[in-house]
Amino acid sequence: MNFLAHFYLSNFNEALIVGNFIADSVKGKQFEHFPKDIQKGILLHRQIDEFTDKHSVVMKTKESLRIKHGKFSPVISDIIYDHFLASNWEKYSSVPLKPYSHSIYKTLGKNILLLPLNAQITYTYMVKNNWLYNYAQHEGISKALKGISKRTNYSNNMHEAPLTLLENYDEYQQHFFDFFPELIAFTENIKMKL
Repeated sequence: MNFLAHFYLSNFNEALIVGNFIADSVKGKQFEHFPKDIQKGILLHRQIDEFTDKHSVVMKTKESLRIKHGKFSPVISDIIYDHFLASNWEKYSSVPLKPYSHSIYKTLGKNILLLPLNAQITYTYMVKNNWLYNYAQHEGISKALKGISKRTNYSNNMHEAPLTLLENYDEYQQHFFDFFPELIAFTENIKMKL
């Protein structure tokens, strides 16, 4: 899952939101250098990623994407699942996506000094381009994938993934609908144990 799903699964808990956001920037036991509540967000993020990566439905999406996009299929899968969450937001939240997105930006901004440098840079681009809200539109996903494609050091065709998404839209969306309720239940269970 990508940013929007991780934030959503944090349930408005500020420390979980921050921890979930910085988790990819925090390697190994480095998480122990953060306040306890933020550590929980980092660990939650890792659990979400592990559950997602091993889930049979997600694996179907990645296998389909792998045909055209090879080793980048997991990255693409994460982003298109965020698209399906954003474009179906009203099914999952009573708070509209636009104000929700701004509340996340505000929470991260308030905690900017806790963010590792690369997370601060990501935050700046996220706010500037309103990633969370724009994930709902195909154009927003296209921009996100093209941006990642440009920043990747390896030859890739991620910029073509928006077309792959359109060609397989209903199938991938159904994968998301099948998977996401299970991820929500898993996450709620994990949060009780953190």
